[in-house]
Amino acid sequence: MRSVEHWPQTERVWRQFAQLDIVLERLEIDPMLAVRKSGGTAMATARNVCLACIVQRECSRRLQGEQQVFSILEFCPNAEFLRECIQPHR
Repeated sequence: MRSVEHWPQTERVWRQFAQLDIVLERLEIDPMLAVRKSGGTAMATARNVCLACIVQRECSRRLQGEQQVFSILEFCPNAEFLRECIQPHR
């Protein structure tokens, strides 16, 4: 019997969750603010959207490249949620 840790789908889930965390960090979004939106349901929805994202490779490519991270908002299915979470710099 295979361990759950070695199930390929589990690795994909953790990789996608990590990618969303990187997007939050690069956009300078406070994760606690994001989690508090809509009592946590907005973040849970964003994680699910990210998990099923069809543009994940493009997102990953832009995160690794020299492009401005804000260019992700041009195509990201979570763009509205992310924009709502961006805090203006003081």
